[in-house]
Amino acid sequence: MPTLDASWSPQIRKIGDLERQDHWYLTAEHECYFFGEYTARGGYSHSSTNQIIINIKKKPSLRHTQQWQYKVRDMSRVAAAIRGAINPQSYGIVTLVPIPPSKLRTDPEYDPRMVEIARLVSPSANVRELIEPIAARQPQHEREQRLDPDQLRATLTIVEAQCAPAPQNIILIDDVITTGCSFVACRQLLQDRFPGVPVWGIFAARRAVDRFADFEAFGSLDDL
Repeated sequence: MPTLDASWSPQIRKIGDLERQDHWYLTAEHECYFFGEYTARGGYSHSSTNQIIINIKKKPSLRHTQQWQYKVRDMSRVAAAIRGAINPQSYGIVTLVPIPPSKLRTDPEYDPRMVEIARLVSPSANVRELIEPIAARQPQHEREQRLDPDQLRATLTIVEAQCAPAPQNIILIDDVITTGCSFVACRQLLQDRFPGVPVWGIFAARRAVDRFADFEAFGSLDDL
């Protein structure tokens, strides 16, 4: 694998008070972690993290092209980072829950990358697709008016067939945390269904805000 720059670290980092101001829907009660910092509008060559995120987001229509190998490589890289952050002895009490994409499974562009990454973490990992969209919907960044967490939560549902046995601890995983809307919506949905169960978030990267950039560009990587 190519050498990585300082934007990416396999050492997990917590979104604290300083970083939280970049993710407007997060509060101090939300416990979220990340490995890399993605620079919006920086492009592929800007940093290692930008390359990783852009690679893992390659669309399924590219599966039979030369580009697909880079998606597979960097999905493995993200899985390895998550693996290193979780104590193997905790697999029996932790459930990994991928934040779902906006597209339905029947859509040709449906991309289960986060499910696949979660399953690459370890054969012993308890991976469950506990959340799914109720119906096909526009990704957040394509909407003229973006949904807030309550509105987004109303478009999602719990997959009851995946609920037993009840999880003891839940880690939501996704590729990039932007505003925090998707995490907050999914966390609340899970806590409504499983009262008292802790829910954390682990993300391949957080979107680092360029405070001189256009506000509308900040959320452009949010799939939900």
